[in-house]
Amino acid sequence: MFEGGKFPADYVWNAKESFELQLEALDKQPLTELQQKYYLRNLLISLELHFVARDRGLEAEGGSLQELRDAAILMVHDAKTPVARSYFEELLEDVFAELAGSFLE
Repeated sequence: MFEGGKFPADYVWNAKESFELQLEALDKQPLTELQQKYYLRNLLISLELHFVARDRGLEAEGGSLQELRDAAILMVHDAKTPVARSYFEELLEDVFAELAGSFLE
C-alpha cells in the first residue's frame, strides 16, 4: 500500500487529527472506567495498525514507534493491561513527531 515504508503527509496528518478528535469525543462522553480502558487500548492498537507498514529500519533506536509496537503487542496479548490517558497522549505526540522526522514521503 505504501512505497518504501513511508507515508504521504496527508495520510499522517489526517490520522493525527482523527486520533485527537477521538480523544476529544472521549472527554464529552460519560464513560465507566472499564469503557475508558478499552477505548484507550483500542486507540493504541489502532495507532500501531495505521503505520504498521513503516520501514522499521528508519525507526529511531528506542524511539516512540518501537515503544508503540511493543505496547500494541502487549495490548493484544494481555486483555487486562490498562492504558493511562496521559501515557497515550504523550505517546501520540512522540509517534507523530517521529513520523514527521523520518517517515513522510
